[in-house]
Parts: sequence; structure tokens; C-alpha cells
Amino acid sequence: MGKRITLKDLAVELGVSTTLISRVLNAPLREDGTPDCDIAPDTARRVLEAARRLDYRPSRFASGLRTGKHYLLGVITPDISNYAFSEAGRVIEELAYLDGYSIMFGSSAEDAARMDKLLDIFMDHGVDGIIVTPCAGSRDSIGKVVSKGIPVVLINRDIPDIDGVGRVFLDNYASIRMVVEHFFHNGYRRIAMISEKMDVLSLRERERSYTEAMQSFSMEPNLMMVDTLQQETQIREYVREAAGGGVEALIAPRIRLSLCCLTSIIELGLRIPEDMALFCHDESPAFTTHVPTVSYVSQRSDVVGAKAYKMLRSMMAGEKGEKCLIEPDLHFGGSSAKKNIPSSI
Repeated sequence: MGKRITLKDLAVELGVSTTLISRVLNAPLREDGTPDCDIAPDTARRVLEAARRLDYRPSRFASGLRTGKHYLLGVITPDISNYAFSEAGRVIEELAYLDGYSIMFGSSAEDAARMDKLLDIFMDHGVDGIIVTPCAGSRDSIGKVVSKGIPVVLINRDIPDIDGVGRVFLDNYASIRMVVEHFFHNGYRRIAMISEKMDVLSLRERERSYTEAMQSFSMEPNLMMVDTLQQETQIREYVREAAGGGVEALIAPRIRLSLCCLTSIIELGLRIPEDMALFCHDESPAFTTHVPTVSYVSQRSDVVGAKAYKMLRSMMAGEKGEKCLIEPDLHFGGSSAKKNIPSSI
């Protein structure tokens, strides 16, 4: 593999200074394609020809040191394999590419120390802005980035006491209220939610919405909490107890909880929705291939990604970050179909 050609290599090749080379290569082009600089046209032509012949590629990092702009953005999600996060990342990358930006991706794995390290790496590489889904304990790390004047947009989850950031979220409160209303109008009254013991604001917001929606319809809330490391075992047991205790419907407010609930219902031999109705949060191919199809709340990740990117670019141009709530999109499948209530004889 040949070595990378530098400005010094070009200067030696042509017998001129690196300053002259830099002035030619960094000059804007006139309509006729020649550099708009005070270098003799013949010399400027020779510089451009040598750069093409030797396949000279300027260092974006070095250029960024001169201009303060690296055309590099950072994106951090909890888990890039999660459909909601990967879809948002795909949209962000597509839009960034059209504007000449490259993307650095990272996954926090819900680990604050890992998040802090990723943010440091991104800053060391001179990113022009960051789009991030916070994890528990990441407030100080994200605040450090903001304090250095780097534009930051939070997606999917909020940190309420951080100023100077943009925010793009699904309306989590509205999403769960809509699910409870759907179950109520379809004849279900004993509706439980299985959630997770995580210090994540979006999850707490969904739990609060569930409790308040149930109370507003004069129904008794039944919120069951599982430990992250034991959720598969605990969910299976909770589903067994719920079915035996007369629970008619389950709401799962996260994708992993949703898939565990669906798996548990199937493994326990329960019929959907006759024995246990189900409404999930986030998207999975399993929801559309299962028979019956599974009802779910879409994160609208493509919209979240597009809105977040647009907001970040506006912040990079000097505008203030704003809060943008995305309206939920509910997909109704057979798993929450109207309850079959036997008619009285």
C-alpha cells in the first residue's frame, strides 16, 4: 500500500512551497474551473494537475483545524440493533450524506461510563454536532458536551434539567393513553402493564400515562415491574399469574418487554386475544408475521431521525434548540381485537 500524498509531497514534486500549494487547493473556483487566487494561472494549473495525478486527498481533520468545521456528526443510541434506533440512524445518515457530512455511530448499551467515553471520542474527532439518546446517569457527560458549545439534540428520551439542547421525542404520554382508550372501547376492563425497573424518563412517562388513563376510565391500574437482568423469567411468571388472576389485556411499553410478553403468552399456550390481549410499544417484524398480527405503537423513527437532523443543522447555524413532540402512530392488529362478550340468554 502506497503512502498517503501530503501537501509537502506536492510541494517537492513541483519545487514550490507548501503555502503556495495550500492557497491553490483551498481557493474557490471561478466559473471556468480555475482557482480564484493570486497565484500565476500556469502555476495553479500545474498544482491542480499534480494533485489529480498523484491522487492527493486533503485531510478533513487538518481542514477542520483551519475552518473550525469538520463535516462530521456523532450519533449515539442505546442499541443500534434496535429497529427504532437503527431506522432513525439510517435516516440521519442519508440526510447528512446529501449535505456532505459523515457520521460516527456509537451504542451506549445503557452504560453511562461507555456513553461518557463515546462522547469524549466524538469530541476528540471534532464532531460539529451530536444526536444522542440519553441513558441513566449520562446527564453530566452530555452537559459537558453542551458546555463546549457543541450543538446537541436529544432523541427518544429527555433530561429535563439540561438547557441549550434540542429535543425530539415521541409523545409517550399520549401513546399509552391512546392504547388504554383502545382497549376500553374494545370491551377490556382488566388491563395490566408490565414495565421495567429503569431510570429512563420516557418509560416513567409511559407508566404515568397508563396509571392516569386507567383511573380516568374508572379502572384499577395494575403495574407490574420486572428487573432488567431477570425480565424473561419474571415476565413469564407475571403472565401466568395475570392470566390466572383474570387480567384480560397486557401493555408492554418497550420492545424487549413486548417480545418477552409475546413469547410468554405463546409458550404458556394462551390464545391471543381470547385468553390474553396484547398491545406492544416499538416495532418488530414479529408483530406483522404473527397470527394474529400484534398491535403496536410505532416510534415513527424515520420522522424522529429527520426532525432531529433538521434541528441539529439549524442549531449548527446558530439557532436555539427547541422541543418537538411527534404524534404517536398506533397499528391495530388482531391481538387487541374487540372483546367477544357472550350475550345473555
